[in-house]
Amino acid sequence: MRPVGVIATAAATAVALALGAVVWSRIDGGVPAVSPRSVRQPGAFREAPVTESSGIALSRRRPGMFWTMNDSGNPASLFLTDTLAAYHGFVSLEPILDVDWEALSAAPCGEDWCLYVGDIGDNRAVRKSVVIYRLAEPTDEDLAANRTGPVDSLVVTYPDGPEDAEALVATADGSLGIVTKGRDGSATTYWIDGSAWAAGSTVARRVGQLPFATSLILRRLVTDAALSPDGHRLAIRTYRSIYLYERGDGPLPDRPLTICDIDGLEPIGEGIAWYDDSTLVLTSEISRSRPGPVTLLQCPVP
Repeated sequence: MRPVGVIATAAATAVALALGAVVWSRIDGGVPAVSPRSVRQPGAFREAPVTESSGIALSRRRPGMFWTMNDSGNPASLFLTDTLAAYHGFVSLEPILDVDWEALSAAPCGEDWCLYVGDIGDNRAVRKSVVIYRLAEPTDEDLAANRTGPVDSLVVTYPDGPEDAEALVATADGSLGIVTKGRDGSATTYWIDGSAWAAGSTVARRVGQLPFATSLILRRLVTDAALSPDGHRLAIRTYRSIYLYERGDGPLPDRPLTICDIDGLEPIGEGIAWYDDSTLVLTSEISRSRPGPVTLLQCPVP
């Protein structure tokens, strides 16, 4: 595998995520940029049922496995897979529709482990509202029956009109952070308190913008985000970079660590999750000329 080049940046984002708020703030000066280490691609999605892996979330019931899904226009299903891209079954959320599923997150929820499906994509920015679904991780019985247990839904609107987003982060109290894709040159961040689930609908609170420029032409659109299993680090990805952050002395992940260059590793990089506390797993959609690889790597901190 060819070495991955090092990118440069003049600005980065500090992220704070705790106690009902996501705070994004600018860090003056550069953030170290590195090439990823221990890069391997043990498997790839090549055909149905997974052709457009637009999000991934770690399984707690089945170590080494994760959940993924296809995006818009596909059946509303979650697929269990592994780093070899091997298929281990699915559950259907029907009659729920996959309008534009673009994000998948996971977090503790009481004694359970919950999956959060973000039907938050909106390429033309015309949807009056989007929906996030929450369900306990499917059991073996659920997989055998191809169904899930109860599914909660949260209807979300934005304060200033429709937004296109693909990045969703969930916390243990059910709170949610959303990052827009940034088609207009900058990515906006929103926060939803966990208490909103009881009402079933909410207006997301706008909390800031990422201070670096996003770009469709330069493939610098935000496509996913993920918290590490221990909650100490946060990763945000675009098609070509991973921005990595660490918690400070308190509960806030407010210290930027590095930017990891992943340009060229995937045809259409969409998903990111933590395989363990130091290793990230990425997934990609299938393109006309390339399968969608499952990529494992580490982003070293200088």
